[in-house]
Amino acid sequence: MVLLQVMVMSLIFSMIAVTILKLILARHIMVARIQQSAKNTGNAQGYAALNLMSWTTPPDISTTALDKPASFRQVSAGKFEITVSD
Repeated sequence: MVLLQVMVMSLIFSMIAVTILKLILARHIMVARIQQSAKNTGNAQGYAALNLMSWTTPPDISTTALDKPASFRQVSAGKFEITVSD
């Protein structure tokens, strides 16, 4: 009887541990994706700032900024909307 209780308790504890690890891993993956997206957007904004003077106000510009496809759409004079494909 005691052996059965020990076995049931160990199963419950292992299920709790697996659930907690899954939650931690899911949160880590989400944070890593957000961090990568922020980094790519920052790189694209830097690329745009570097090349803004050489652009002659086209409606749309598509390029590769640091090996990521990026597009820049002019929304007003000197301001661009940046889209980076992750």
